[in-house]
Amino acid sequence: MSSRRYEDFDEFCDPENPKTIKYEDIVDAAGRSRPLITTTPCYESQSHNGFAMNLHYKLEFVLKTGSFKERGALNVLQMLPQDKKKIGVVLASLGNQAMGFCYYGGKLNIPVVVVMPKGVPLIKLQMCKNFGAKVIVEGNDLQESQKYARSFARDKGLTFINGRDHPQVLTGYGGVALEILEQVPTVDAVIVPVGTGGLVAAVTTVIKHSKPNCLVYGVQSEVMSTFYDSLEMGERVTKPMANSLAEAIAMPYVGVNAFSTAQPLLDKMMLVEEDWIARAVLYLVEKERFVVEGAGACTVAAILSSLVPELKTKNVVCILSGGNIDATLLTRSIERGLASEGRMVKFKVGVKADSAAIAQLFKLLANGGYNVIRQFMDHVWVDKEIHWLEMKIVCQTRDLQHALELKRMVDKAYPTTAIFETEPFNDKRICPCYVKK
Repeated sequence: MSSRRYEDFDEFCDPENPKTIKYEDIVDAAGRSRPLITTTPCYESQSHNGFAMNLHYKLEFVLKTGSFKERGALNVLQMLPQDKKKIGVVLASLGNQAMGFCYYGGKLNIPVVVVMPKGVPLIKLQMCKNFGAKVIVEGNDLQESQKYARSFARDKGLTFINGRDHPQVLTGYGGVALEILEQVPTVDAVIVPVGTGGLVAAVTTVIKHSKPNCLVYGVQSEVMSTFYDSLEMGERVTKPMANSLAEAIAMPYVGVNAFSTAQPLLDKMMLVEEDWIARAVLYLVEKERFVVEGAGACTVAAILSSLVPELKTKNVVCILSGGNIDATLLTRSIERGLASEGRMVKFKVGVKADSAAIAQLFKLLANGGYNVIRQFMDHVWVDKEIHWLEMKIVCQTRDLQHALELKRMVDKAYPTTAIFETEPFNDKRICPCYVKK
């Protein structure tokens, strides 16, 4: 074994010897965690009739640290040998996993060091500090942070834990599925957000053991389709990092143990567009009064974008995996969702550079029931005609039909100068889906 391999080697996440998680271990983990982790609700949707299915949401965001990740953190910390508990652990994380380790490290008196990449949401970094952990910001992405964490663990004599693929972490996640089977015993399908694959590995293990005919679907953003591509290729693949509204599951690699466990059990893997993730965040805020991060909203995005017509009339559970979304990203998601639904429309139009012409434009919009939320008058960068203004306007509309009426109205009034930069349209294309052969 080369020194390079030895430096990066993790006996719990060995590509040459993947560990398939077991149902019996999940049951044991759930029993250990029960005194500290309360059962999360499985809430019936207030607007499920619009989907023609009996839809439930598994509310993992109500846990202490706002995500299912704490289930895995608690299990692996409980199973540490006593001498290692005293010395402490180190892990790399984008936030949710770290918060789980920090919170339960404090409960169990186990020192925790977290390595986070640059650009991690400040709210998650601050919460880790609030829980009493030491936080080190190192690396441009999670892989670089993990490399640093392994080196730090060797130098300081700490226990390194791969928070995204350690088998005891994955085993802890299985409590989600055990609770779903208790709460919705008639469940026909469970939809799971997928990053490196830990949660879907645990859920498939439980569901296929206890109720083999129940479907388990995975979903992730199409801009980071790492798990989907791995299933297509039949082996784990690595992809360049890309930004996504579903930042918690935007992973450039797939877990060794997670992939080995989930690959033979998962029924279907779906990709959703970023716009549909934004619409799902907006939908959950408006219709269900839930604040859910993009990763958790992916499961609802698959339903909104008509990727699961076969589940109509079925009992379906969407796992809303976390709610740790910062205010800036929440605002962006809501506005993008509004734009995607045609409820916020951007266009520009040329008018004469006088107050009467400008007033006429705004009167036209007001009479149509449109609310102008942003506007900019440009009289400098206007081609040829110096006595004209280019008005750049963002309007709020009631719905897609109202937006289309806006376009027809403005096109008719300004046939030569109106340009709609984000003309609304109804995108219900069928995304690529991996279905188990």
